Amino acid sequence: MTTIIYKTYKSAISHWWLILLAGIVLIGLGIWIIASPFQSFLSLSKIFAMGIFATGIFEVVFALNNHKSIEAWGWTLVSGLVDLFVGGYLFLYPLITMVILPVIIGFWMLFRGVFAIGNSIDMRAYGFLDWRWLLTSAIFVILLACLILGNLAFGVVNTIIWTGLAFICAGIFRIHLSIKLRKLKHDF
Repeated sequence: MTTIIYKTYKSAISHWWLILLAGIVLIGLGIWIIASPFQSFLSLSKIFAMGIFATGIFEVVFALNNHKSIEAWGWTLVSGLVDLFVGGYLFLYPLITMVILPVIIGFWMLFRGVFAIGNSIDMRAYGFLDWRWLLTSAIFVILLACLILGNLAFGVVNTIIWTGLAFICAGIFRIHLSIKLRKLKHDF
């Protein structure tokens, strides 16, 4: 089993910092969104687009660098490509985006939460004892996404708060995952 883990994650663990960077970007965006709600809504579509686009770049680079060593690298690639597409769309149509921003954010966070559950289950399969923390944060991202999608009538302030919290949770998940990958690097 150890040989399989080593072959699968040898390259991935050497690029753990890309996932860390994505997590830092998401946490920074989440804090900024909560700290400046009025300005956030006015520029949220642009900032959201940049954050999603940057996250997509990090994940695509991670997937392509690890395509020979990770069996299911395609899922990470698809996830990164979805982020690139959503980020590009938001750049191209900022006015439409501001009108439907809560829906876009909610569905994007739902997608990211489901993907995070898959990552946490993979970590369990490779013997991490604290994979439950990854799973808990993934479930929390999904719950926040559902709150965003289910409470659109509460207005902009709730959307900004829930969006900020969802970004922070998604960032914490990525940082935790990167730490686990870094630990694997030192264990092998």
